[in-house]
Amino acid sequence: MSSHSVKICGITEIETALIAARAGADYLGFVFFRKSPRFIAADAAEEIIMELKQASFDEGFELPKLVGLFVDAGEKELAEAAPLLTHFQFHGHESPERCEELGAAFAVDVIKAIPVTGAGDVAAADAYDGPADILLFDAKPPPGASRPGGHGAPFDWAVLDGYKGETPFLVAGGLNPENVADAIAAQKGAAAFLGVDVSSGVETAPGKKDLDLVGSFVSNAKALG
Repeated sequence: MSSHSVKICGITEIETALIAARAGADYLGFVFFRKSPRFIAADAAEEIIMELKQASFDEGFELPKLVGLFVDAGEKELAEAAPLLTHFQFHGHESPERCEELGAAFAVDVIKAIPVTGAGDVAAADAYDGPADILLFDAKPPPGASRPGGHGAPFDWAVLDGYKGETPFLVAGGLNPENVADAIAAQKGAAAFLGVDVSSGVETAPGKKDLDLVGSFVSNAKALG
C-alpha cells in the first residue's frame, strides 16, 4: 500500500464514512463550523463515529484518525467535540501558541490550515512548523467567501517547493479523483509531504458526498507508490 495519507473531509453520513474507511482512508474530517454546507453537530458526529468503530471491529478494517474542523472556535465547542477526535483542524486565526496550547489541553494532535494562492503564502507555514503536528496547504478562498475551504479550486502545487519545514503537510483545494495523481506527483521528493485531503471534489452538490467518487479518490491516491 502507498505511504500517502488520504483525508476525506466533510463527513455527514455513516455511508460515506464506511466507504472511505473500507477503501483505506487514513483520516475522516467532521466540520464543526456552522456556516459550512458540511456542518455536523457533535452528537450527530458521535453517532457516525460509534457506528464506524463497531464496523471497524466487526469487519477488521483500520479505524481512520478522526478530525474536527474548527474556525476560531471557543473552548466550550472544542471541549464538546474533543472526546470524539484524534485531531483538531484549525482554519481560523489560531496563533502557533494557541495551536500548541489547545493540542496539549485536549490531548489531540493539531492540523493547521495555511491558505495559499502563491509562493508568498507558503512562508506563513514557518511559524507553525513545530507548534502544529500537521500542516494543511489549502487553496485560499475567493474574496468575500463566507467559509475558509471547500470551494473546489486548486492552487499551483509547485509553490510548495518553498516549504522547507519538517512538520508533515497535506495538500488540499480543488482535488478530485482525476487530478489527485498529479497533486501527489508534484510533491515527489518533498520529505515532509504526508498526503492529500478532499471535500468538494467528491461531491455531487455542496455537502453531498458521492460514494463512488469517494472510493475512487482513495484508491487513485493509494495506487501511487
